[in-house]
Amino acid sequence: MKFKIALLIAQALFLFCYQIFSYANEIAITFDDLPASIEESIEEQAQINQRIVNALIKYRVPAIGFVNEGKLYGTNETQEKINLLKLWVDNGFNLGNHTYSHPSLSSLTPKKFKAEVINGSKISKQLMQSAGRQYHYFRHPYLDTGKTLEIRSKFESFLKNEGYLVAPVTIDTDDWKFNQQLHEFPQNKNKIIQSYLKHTRAKFAFYESASKQIFGRNINQIWLLHANLINSLAIESLLTIAEEYDYHFISLDDALQDKAYLSADAYYAPFGVSWLYRWDFTRGKVVDWSKDPEPDNNPFITTNTIKFYDKDRKRLIPVKIYVSNESQGKANAGILKLPVAIINHGYTVRNTEYSFLANALAANGYFVVSIQHDLKSDPPLAQTGNLFERRKPLWERGSSNILYVIKELNRINPSLNLSKVTLIGHSNGGDIAMLFASNYPQLVEKIISLDSLRMPFPRTGLTPILSLRGNDTKADEGVLPPKKSLKQLAITIIPLLEAKHIDLCDRGSEVTQQQINDLIIKFLRD
Repeated sequence: MKFKIALLIAQALFLFCYQIFSYANEIAITFDDLPASIEESIEEQAQINQRIVNALIKYRVPAIGFVNEGKLYGTNETQEKINLLKLWVDNGFNLGNHTYSHPSLSSLTPKKFKAEVINGSKISKQLMQSAGRQYHYFRHPYLDTGKTLEIRSKFESFLKNEGYLVAPVTIDTDDWKFNQQLHEFPQNKNKIIQSYLKHTRAKFAFYESASKQIFGRNINQIWLLHANLINSLAIESLLTIAEEYDYHFISLDDALQDKAYLSADAYYAPFGVSWLYRWDFTRGKVVDWSKDPEPDNNPFITTNTIKFYDKDRKRLIPVKIYVSNESQGKANAGILKLPVAIINHGYTVRNTEYSFLANALAANGYFVVSIQHDLKSDPPLAQTGNLFERRKPLWERGSSNILYVIKELNRINPSLNLSKVTLIGHSNGGDIAMLFASNYPQLVEKIISLDSLRMPFPRTGLTPILSLRGNDTKADEGVLPPKKSLKQLAITIIPLLEAKHIDLCDRGSEVTQQQINDLIIKFLRD
């Protein structure tokens, strides 16, 4: 009997040790904006916190929550909200300081921001001390550590004097963006959650790769999440994703034992970024940060209309701009230069009728420019005779429009990478794109043809081309290369069996639009 008991104990110890030591990676999980990110009812806040805490207990995650204590006041529910913090502490989770009201360091004077830190600690510190645990972590709102090195240095000295350690972040999966979508479109809950989980996997892969490029290994990661609705609904799936990537959950204390966190950090800007970027920035940048995944269907897209005027040709060139706020913020901070995609519309279709594609490209980090080539004063497009010869002057006009827009953008927006652009053209706009690429191959990164029919594709093999074909048209002879030479010429042709020529814009079905977006995003990422 004793032997059997000893054997069972040995097996249990083996399984326990195997569970811990079989993981290749380690990660600390942190939650910001306690007791809740968006002001819910107290009942909803309680549900959010309870679901998160239950999952953390189930998965044995030694998490920490960073509190904005200003959220505790202003209603008659202060004690109920304090009880939500007690829920964390009573279940063994630590609390940290996230300021009183969540301002960015760059938005306040040093004196006012220090007051935010002091006023943001009173309840949380008391709860931690009552539990016999140390209260000593500070997390910068928006990860803004200061817009100058002097401001950052002085504030870090203040934190040290107050007994705080900075809580870095290496993995940020943009949960707050998906949470915003969930609140705006609750009827799409399942779709939004699945999109969030897909994005989280992409982020894990990217940051793990970045770590290996910078340090030659995957360091102890620190994951930023928020106490919000979407995380409360998806928390078990999120933790499962971490396990799929072979991560063992550790405390923030343990994560910071990794020597990587002693690395020099010379980054400063009023735009918060992962510490992996900060270290890479300091070392001279080996990571291509333009590949940092952006959420699909990002609601934080800014659009703008500009009317350029080419004096030499006496030609008005209206354009519509699409760019994600986060991408532009990164570009403004000098983190990257934005890749540019130029959309060229089909005849009778407006430049504004490609919003499904423009928004998807912007959500994936592109600065998108949709040019209006045809003006009301222009003669109609030739429909008879030799269409190539009769339409070519219009393609040349469009090519000149593209060149002028590139030159003007280069002059007014230094945050753009205009050395090479991606060209997208539907029908007649595709012919414009092909002519421009033939005339200025040095300015073109990739080309996407949405059923262009007349202008022959460039055949250099140096510029990858994706051609999506409608089911009711046929390109003129000689426009498309022979099938046997497509691979050699870096040309991919994909028929859209359910889409007509006119469907390759906002007028097409949602299914067609999603198919086009998926094919184009994959082509651009490859």
